[in-house]
Amino acid sequence: MNPTATVVMVVHGEPVERVSRALAAVAAQQDVGPLTVCIAAPPDEHPPLARLGPAGAIGELRLIENPGGARSSGLNRAIAAAPDGVVVRVDARSQLPPGYVAACVRRLGDPVVGIVGGRQRPTALTGSGAAAAGIARALRNRWLLGNAPYRRPGAGGPVDTVYLGAFRRDEVLALGGYDEGLDANEDFDLATRYREAGRTVWLEEDLVVQYEPRDDLASLARQYHAFGAAKVRFWRRSGRGPNGRQRVALAGAVVGLAVATWALRRPRRVGALALGALGGVVLVDHLADPSEPDPAVRAHAWVASVVIVVSWVAGVVTGALRGERSVR
Repeated sequence: MNPTATVVMVVHGEPVERVSRALAAVAAQQDVGPLTVCIAAPPDEHPPLARLGPAGAIGELRLIENPGGARSSGLNRAIAAAPDGVVVRVDARSQLPPGYVAACVRRLGDPVVGIVGGRQRPTALTGSGAAAAGIARALRNRWLLGNAPYRRPGAGGPVDTVYLGAFRRDEVLALGGYDEGLDANEDFDLATRYREAGRTVWLEEDLVVQYEPRDDLASLARQYHAFGAAKVRFWRRSGRGPNGRQRVALAGAVVGLAVATWALRRPRRVGALALGALGGVVLVDHLADPSEPDPAVRAHAWVASVVIVVSWVAGVVTGALRGERSVR
């Protein structure tokens, strides 16, 4: 018999068309029994979602009330409503490959594995233009974004965290579910608690999940500023502090600020510093993917790269100075 699982998703303010794309990828899952999909959303968002009925591999779609739309509380409500022993998390901006659920269920057959997931590949929607393609290109740059294993082509095996993730329902409930005080970094926090409990977090090398990124710089800046501020809240709440990748990023920001301050005292060197910084961005962008033929896409990726780094660092500073809560 084909395995079954429950797919959980949190929706808040998402266009129905985007949710429909994510569900279409779930419906296209292969070698699985009928899947139950539990969507947690504020009650006023239920009517349009109710029109997205079961199809393909989806046997039932349940709408779960999640007042306020917070992500961690929504995930916990959806998991609590899940009828199956295996729970698979998806996101409205994610599109699973056809063998994703079956591969995750197989891997969870190993009792040592607590969470399994795949790699994230940011991909702009077809026809969305050079700006959106440039943002997606920047988000595929593993060097820019800390070189986490789930961003690396060819990576697999035990890791510190994965994108999205699948797990056994009884185990995640025993660990307390997602921390509802976190609406960002909640996946890393959960993976850390699994590892501290002696379970393996496993990255399945061949599973590549398409991710639909923001398609304008203002939204991208807000997203990464919120990530930076939320990261500080995570450090404070968990007491764990920055990991190695984050310490390198913060150290680089401090060095960059010191160099910029030094250059401002010598105005003639500001231009040289700016050119050097731009050259570094261009080099890192090229090394991440030398094959891009469109110069417009590359140029937009350079701008997006600067926006990502500056926004994240600004968010960390804001969170450190003001003690901001995490922002979805």
